[in-house]
Amino acid sequence: MPSPITPRSLQTLLRSVSSSRAFASSFEVSPDPTHLNLDYAPPSYDAHSAAVYPNFITEEESKSIIKEVSKRMKRRRFEQGHWDSVIVGYREVELVIPNDLPSDSSTSNSDKDSPPLFVNAIRRTRKHLEAKHLTHSESIRWIPCHAIDLSADGRLDAHVDSIKFSGDIVAGISLLSDSIMRLKPCSEEWKSSDANHTASSSLQVEGHVDLYLPKLSLYVLAGMSRFTYTHELLPSGSMFEFTNAESKIEGVRVDRGRRLSVIFRDELRTEKK
Repeated sequence: MPSPITPRSLQTLLRSVSSSRAFASSFEVSPDPTHLNLDYAPPSYDAHSAAVYPNFITEEESKSIIKEVSKRMKRRRFEQGHWDSVIVGYREVELVIPNDLPSDSSTSNSDKDSPPLFVNAIRRTRKHLEAKHLTHSESIRWIPCHAIDLSADGRLDAHVDSIKFSGDIVAGISLLSDSIMRLKPCSEEWKSSDANHTASSSLQVEGHVDLYLPKLSLYVLAGMSRFTYTHELLPSGSMFEFTNAESKIEGVRVDRGRRLSVIFRDELRTEKK
């Protein structure tokens, strides 16, 4: 006679099934091209170098991530400046999970049995990025994720994530509120500079691409969008223009509140001699 299922074991089973379904669905989902506005893109822009996946994260995963980040943030206050002047009104924490660090080869029994939802969400996002956006997935190493809590009146200015310390992609899960990310091409002078990778208007050229980032979505910047375009968040109240099936433009006002993002970066690869 089979032993009865306890409430705890049932909860573990349901969590495992939910995680498995989410993991499988991450390989079936496709980016939504309507979440990229290319109307003002330079002619040379590679539209395949940026992608937005709406509803990539489930509500349950979102709650788990928010709860874990809030616990790790503890009593951290919102900072009004960053060393590179890119971000204002933010809190940040490293979101390390088991086996992220070379010295961390152990895994707790609870993680072996049923990893928390936020851990599963990070792992399946990495697997998705490896399968869909990286050509060298067999040699990939991930930098521990960073969670950035941006206040409602915070600001993320135009910049390119470090090209000296991180690799081929920058990706992010967007939580708590919707936002618009703008990509702008940089001049050759900027690309060849060794500055702190912030971008003044004098070092940018005409044209831009807008990405609509609803909460629960995943955005990915690779290739051209990763290395030769800056990215920034537009102020609350900015408009995003969708092109529907009838090729009619529909404008949507995006009122951004407090925004939580989980950032994914792969390690910079060194070429083997």
